[in-house]
Amino acid sequence: MSREKSISVALQGGGSHGAFTYGVLSRLAEDPRLRIDAISGTSSGAVNGCLLCDGLSGGNDGARAVERMDAFWDDLGKTFNRIFKPCYDISDSPLLNIDRGSLNLDMFLQLTRYFAPYVFNPADLNPLRQLLEKHIDFGRLIRNESPHCFVAATSVQTGKLRIFRRQELSVDHILASACLPSLHHAVKIDNENFWDGGFAGNPPVFPLIFEGDATDIIIVIVHPLQREELPGTVETIRARFSEIAFSASFLREMRAIAFSRRYIRENWRPMGALEKRLSKLRIHVIHGDEYIAKLSPQSRYEASPEMITCLRAVGYESADRWLEENYRHLGISSSIDLESMFE
Repeated sequence: MSREKSISVALQGGGSHGAFTYGVLSRLAEDPRLRIDAISGTSSGAVNGCLLCDGLSGGNDGARAVERMDAFWDDLGKTFNRIFKPCYDISDSPLLNIDRGSLNLDMFLQLTRYFAPYVFNPADLNPLRQLLEKHIDFGRLIRNESPHCFVAATSVQTGKLRIFRRQELSVDHILASACLPSLHHAVKIDNENFWDGGFAGNPPVFPLIFEGDATDIIIVIVHPLQREELPGTVETIRARFSEIAFSASFLREMRAIAFSRRYIRENWRPMGALEKRLSKLRIHVIHGDEYIAKLSPQSRYEASPEMITCLRAVGYESADRWLEENYRHLGISSSIDLESMFE
């Protein structure tokens, strides 16, 4: 059997579109040629990352990790259906009914435009808390050997990015990373309030560079990097504004990495530890732009079993196709042109 190739993964947040990431990770985790060294995640990316990390704790057991994710996402879909009643025929594909969602969900999202969560949800009820407590054993995650795990959140007071590491993770850290301020109360940790990590890092890549061991980093993207059509309605303008806001910090970070690597390459001089690390870095991207870009803006909140199943399949197939085309690059070179994509 050939030697395992070590990789790190960076996982964007994107609400229920995280089911795409779930599919990607399922394919990567089951591949015996790969070993996941470190995980960085934001929002739904943090949820997927912690599920994967918990499954891999104590050994590189990909099947166990996939079981963890399967159980969580199945439970999430059932929970969604108990709360929101779908108005489309469940036999239809969500990708073919991109403008149809849940009637109750529509009403709920309308409320969030006029009332703060402290008003319409004063008790701060969040079904995600119970799901995380049920499906992630944080004690085991902290105790056992497992991949490095980095979770991003944004400080409400300072706007700064905060990175939480595996040894300190709890349910509150994941909820902080996934806290959309229009839907949930800010999450207080160590007397500091936090919102969704996507505002400051979606996902943060630098912890994988400086604290991970692998030099191959696979970034799983759920926000389309570009859209050809100019938004022309209130809803599409608002959706594109949100996409840009949640991608801005990531694009700046990737541009800085691309610029630094080009500078190192073009300006010969003795290299220190940082320059050596950056010069050895290999970046890879798995995305579902051709599928996710077709979904309605509201689909990020549509966590029905049908949507989850469809996006998981798309993610799994995308990762499978990526491995077939790019596995040969791992350990050798980046599979994207970093400068043309991000500079």
